[in-house]
Amino acid sequence: MQLYNVTWQFPEIEGQKAAYAKLIDYMASGAEADCFDGFELISRTHCPQTGSGVVICKARGTKELFKHFAPWRAMFGVEFDMQPAFSDEEVCECHKELFESMVG
Repeated sequence: MQLYNVTWQFPEIEGQKAAYAKLIDYMASGAEADCFDGFELISRTHCPQTGSGVVICKARGTKELFKHFAPWRAMFGVEFDMQPAFSDEEVCECHKELFESMVG
């Protein structure tokens, strides 16, 4: 599965307040949508003072990302920026190959 760095932002305060009320219930019920076949949420952080935050997750592809994030966009207007990311091991492996290919 691919690692993703997802930043998120509320465009306005009313959506933020409604989403946090939903998040309280979501977390209390076990947060089942945080882990399903093809998707694993690793970390979710919040900066409520700016209406933003970061999710680190693994996903098989865009359909799994959509399944997890689309309800929050549809219900509360949350805006997401999803970027593929590398683990330490992956970035070292890729750069090692790059540097070796540049020697010549």
